Parts: sequence; structure tokens; C-alpha cells
Amino acid sequence: MAKEKFSWPKIGNDQAIEFLERGLNNNKIVQTYIFAGANDLGKFTIALAFARNLQGNRIGFNSDLHILEKAADRKNISIEAVREFIKTLNLSSFLNSYKIGIIKDADLLSEEAKSALLKTLEEPKEAVIIILLTGDENSLPATILSRGQILYFHPVPAAVIYDYLIKHCGANRSLAKDLANLALGRPLAAVKFLEAPEDYQNYLERAERWLSLINADLNTRLQILDKIFNDKTWSRQATETASAVLSMAEGLSRDLLLSSLEQKDRWQHSALAPALNKTLALLNERSDQNSVPSILKQLKLIAQAKEYLAANVNPRLVLEQLAVNI
Repeated sequence: MAKEKFSWPKIGNDQAIEFLERGLNNNKIVQTYIFAGANDLGKFTIALAFARNLQGNRIGFNSDLHILEKAADRKNISIEAVREFIKTLNLSSFLNSYKIGIIKDADLLSEEAKSALLKTLEEPKEAVIIILLTGDENSLPATILSRGQILYFHPVPAAVIYDYLIKHCGANRSLAKDLANLALGRPLAAVKFLEAPEDYQNYLERAERWLSLINADLNTRLQILDKIFNDKTWSRQATETASAVLSMAEGLSRDLLLSSLEQKDRWQHSALAPALNKTLALLNERSDQNSVPSILKQLKLIAQAKEYLAANVNPRLVLEQLAVNI
């Protein structure tokens, strides 16, 4: 008997897709799945594809497919939102199909919401499937983890992302290469930049400013930092933005180190080749043609800054100290 043809996005993490397809072919479907891995690896995209395959390859959203995510004005996913989600899933199917619920960022469930969800997972209704997406499965209680099938999502090779951008997104080869390198194994990060070219250009401008900061005098460094990050609040948004700046700075310092080791083919920021070459040349001038100790110091300072940020130090202060000492 021929196996049924299923549709999947070609964005990597084939081992997860193969596991899900075996379950579809063998009619071995569990009622709770946990997709674990960093953001932008394609967890949500593959969860949607799995849901549509379960429902007979229906295109788009339908009345038997429900998405739960954090409201923009809330710090977490509330118990009220989870109760409404469960209530909807427990209604009869409109399409005589599986009722499927996907919870995005399940690590943001409040403690009360986790308890409410657990009761449903302990006594699931027939033909109801729940898929939890999380960046860290350890943020979920063991009682939930033990009731779900965990699938781990991993960074995708740049070559796979490159092919996807060209074949499925219409990107030209040069841009596809730069975005695949920049994404660091996260295909959806590359797609987001492709679909929002203004955001991509803004990122490159911030990155180029950071490179210019490295070799500037103290006053100029702080002026440049104001252009990169000028939020002086202690808000969650400020912390997230500062974290993104630190990740960017870390990637740039890593590229400088790769340059000094003659491994430019492994650059993350290949789109900034002229700026990276100029920055490295200036570092070499300052350090007797041996920039490696200086770059290693940068990476150490950035790692410390990440620790301070995680310890709830003011985001602006964290970045100012880094800019002063780098």
C-alpha cells in the first residue's frame, strides 16, 4: 500500500519532520507534542504543516486549528487565556477532523496557566492534539514534559537556508548568501529580513556603527552608542533590545577573530566585509599587527555584559560600561 503524500516546508530539521511523518503514516499520533529549540528555527512553521497534514492538507487556518500566544500587553500567557483555549478545543469539530491547538512560547505560561493546562493533558479529549512550542523545555514542569512527545529543533546549515531563500522566496544569490550567514542557523530569521528589507538595512547600519565604535575615542563611543541604543528605561523592551545589541556585538567580534585567523568564509556578517576589513586593519595598527588578544578581550567583556543583563542590571548602564571598556 502506497504511503500518503504529505506536504512539508523545506527549512531543515528533517529529523523532526521524519518523526512526524512516520506517525502520520503509521497512525501513531500522540495527543501532546513539545517542540523545543531556539526562536526562528521553524517550530511554528512545521507545527502548522503537521496540523494541516493531520487535517487532510487543508490550506490556511480553519475553525479546528487554534493558536494561543501571549497578548502584546501581557508579560505572560494568563490562566484565563488557557481556559478559553481549552474550552474551544473541547468543542465538537466543525470539519469532522482533529481539533489542534498550538501554544507559541509555552515557556511564557503563568504558573496558574501551566496547572490548568496540565489537567487537560492528563485527561485529553479524543481527537484533540496540543503542540507546545518552547525555547527551553526546562521552563515547563516535569509533569507536562512527561505527558508529551518532545522533538528537538536544531540550527539549520547555511546551505539549506540559502537554497530555501532562492527556491521558495525568490531571493537573489548574493542576498541569499548574506542572509543565510547572518541567520546563524535560524531560517525564519533570514526570511524575516528578506520580507522586511528596511529592518535588514537598519540592522546592518547598527552593526556598522558598532564596528566604528570599537576604534573610536571615548566620547565618540558614547555618541555612537546613543545612535545604536538610546533607551534609558528599565523596561522589558529595553532589556530585550540590549540583549539583541550584545548578540550583534558578539557576532561582529567573532567575525573579526575569524578574519584574523584567515577564515573569512565563516563570517556571519558577510554583508559588511568592507567594514570588517577596515576595523581589523585599525585593530592591527593599534596592537603591533596582532589583534587576537584585543578581540578575545572584546568577547570576554561581551560575555560579562550578558551576565550583568541577566542579573537585571540597567540595560543602558550595561551597554555604556561595555562601550567604555571594549
